[in-house]
Amino acid sequence: MRTIIIDDEQQSHDTLRHYLAQSSTSIDIVASGYSVKEGMELIRKHKPDLVFLDVELPDGTGFELLEKLGKPSFYVVFITAHNKYAETAFRFGALDFLTKPIDPEILADTLAKAGERYQQLFTIEQLQIALETFYNAQEKKLPQRIAISTSKGLELIRVDEVCYLEAQQNYTDFHLLVNGKKRSVTASLTMKTYELHLEPYAEFMKIHRSHIINLLMVDQFIKGDQCVVLRDQSRVPVSKANKDDLEQRLENL
Repeated sequence: MRTIIIDDEQQSHDTLRHYLAQSSTSIDIVASGYSVKEGMELIRKHKPDLVFLDVELPDGTGFELLEKLGKPSFYVVFITAHNKYAETAFRFGALDFLTKPIDPEILADTLAKAGERYQQLFTIEQLQIALETFYNAQEKKLPQRIAISTSKGLELIRVDEVCYLEAQQNYTDFHLLVNGKKRSVTASLTMKTYELHLEPYAEFMKIHRSHIINLLMVDQFIKGDQCVVLRDQSRVPVSKANKDDLEQRLENL
């Protein structure tokens, strides 16, 4: 894969070059850039398959670089120095990223994914979600949408349309209520992943080892049956350990 590294730290370039040289994946580093302006010029000139892109550059962000380029024609792996806003944005946009200092094992996993999927490029919608999340997080605003990885690709859903999440071994079922109609989306990631995504939202609560609910979707809490009835008429079990906390949180809505 024709590869470009865009990062303002020489150490990042050197580290990536070192690890990529040892990789079993076919990588050809065709150029290195250190800013948004230089990165755009190199991408247009070399037409890469893969770009390692730092989030914070001297003249802007990696998000802005991609926004200026328009529709993506290459696979992107973002790099961030533990920027919590950026990491949240990547997760909500279902984008690949590495944190500094770069872990060679995580890099190897990322390269394996890139090798399998580099022609399945991220979409403008994913980038928009990531941008929305990045800037909202900096202003302490929560994003309204999330990208869900499914067996068919990605599906974009509104957070306020989620009734509950249900764990299915290595998958997660999202049960939605959209304009009064029930629908479900099966995500190809574990519920633990989405538990981290939804942790900042006060309205979401894990009430059972296999269920997370949207408290704003609760119509009734039936203590005797230890379950909640949601707006979509689903009955979701409540564990004994979460019963008292659930009651208190519902009272405080």
